[in-house]
Amino acid sequence: MSEIASFSDLAPAERPTLLARILAILAGDDDRDVVVVLMDAGNEIDDEIAAWLLMNHFRWNHVVFFIQVPGADGLTPPVARELTVPQCAVRQLKSHSRVQRMRKVFPEQFGDSDIWSPSVPEGFQPPSTFILGTHWDFLQMVNYGCTSWGGRPLAKADQNFEVKWWLQIAPLFGITSFELENFKIESRIVMGDLEHPEKSINCIKAIPRDASGGELRAGYYNQEKTLNKNSTHTKFIPTEVARNVPTPMCFVERLPESMKEPILETAFRQFVGRPDPKFPWAEDICDINHRYIMMMLPPEKMYQILSEPTDQRLIKEVIEFLKPEIERREAVGDAHIGDFYPLRLGQIATAVEFITGVQYKPMPKCASGCATQFQLNDNVDSLVDSDLARKNWMTYISENNCDLTPCYDGMAVLYMMYSAKRSGLVPWAEGVPSIEWCKNMLRYLPYRE
Repeated sequence: MSEIASFSDLAPAERPTLLARILAILAGDDDRDVVVVLMDAGNEIDDEIAAWLLMNHFRWNHVVFFIQVPGADGLTPPVARELTVPQCAVRQLKSHSRVQRMRKVFPEQFGDSDIWSPSVPEGFQPPSTFILGTHWDFLQMVNYGCTSWGGRPLAKADQNFEVKWWLQIAPLFGITSFELENFKIESRIVMGDLEHPEKSINCIKAIPRDASGGELRAGYYNQEKTLNKNSTHTKFIPTEVARNVPTPMCFVERLPESMKEPILETAFRQFVGRPDPKFPWAEDICDINHRYIMMMLPPEKMYQILSEPTDQRLIKEVIEFLKPEIERREAVGDAHIGDFYPLRLGQIATAVEFITGVQYKPMPKCASGCATQFQLNDNVDSLVDSDLARKNWMTYISENNCDLTPCYDGMAVLYMMYSAKRSGLVPWAEGVPSIEWCKNMLRYLPYRE
């Protein structure tokens, strides 16, 4: 495989055929199980954790595709529906940015190549092969790619692309149900509530609730119809269950430095920053942020913040943060913001300032209408001294072994490990792991160099 470098070095039209050739080489004898992971690396920290779990605990007899999808970021928010670039191009660019995120987090595996295989002990052959790509490349390969030395097409009317494990840990916006027709899936695991899809970002929660989201909602239900038809087994992980399995700091500290640093940077930004309230899911995410950040505090400090009024300085910032969305909702007749949303924002900000020892600063209004208060990203820094804040935050969470955000997407891999363990590596086992089992796996899983 040494002659194959990065798909990113090739013209887009050349990538699917190369992917098809690679799969024909790797899985031509059908001895290896194919795992497809639909993910949105960089959105939080759990996609990268899911990838790490797979690369460390499924090290032989698998071909694993880490397929980057645009995710919820591929949607346009309610106040910015007019795009200067076609939506499909925006989604492709987002998928490519997620590929770059994987390269940054896993430089030894994907720094200069899209294909990686680990070293495995003698007798554990063949080693697994892990392939990184975008949803466009992968779907083109499945539906149109073929081998070039007399091999058969990988997918046609009477032939399916067989997948042993399908891990769906990101929303599939930008993928049509027709592009999923050629898959034959044995075991499908979805991070999201398929019975109540409005509760999960990976389902329809991120879709605008008004008429503008109708096409996307219809697309989701068509996808589900196709995937249900093509899947022998399906399990899903309700968001309420996954929220009970945090990412422990002791787990993060066992990760290699190349992975730990970008994950902690993302975790810090999520700790400091709140989602712009214009997104349909922002208020719900704030509830989860509130729960986990309050749990980081000493009991007496948590009680103080929850029982005493928020400082007027922070209340003013909360009002400025919410004002554009309140005005937008009033103008179009949308539901009002929840009564506890402003309260929780103020309490979170108080806790952030306590843990970091750094205050939020008053922020100017943004011409685009995007929130600038309680933000920390490449474009906006709402802290007085974010470098000091990060240093103090890191010290605090390490000394107190704080839990970070829920390990949503890592749960899908834990479900996969549980099914394989219970069934003796037969593809499926009934039942789901307990919350305590998942927590213990994250606390005590061994790390392989």
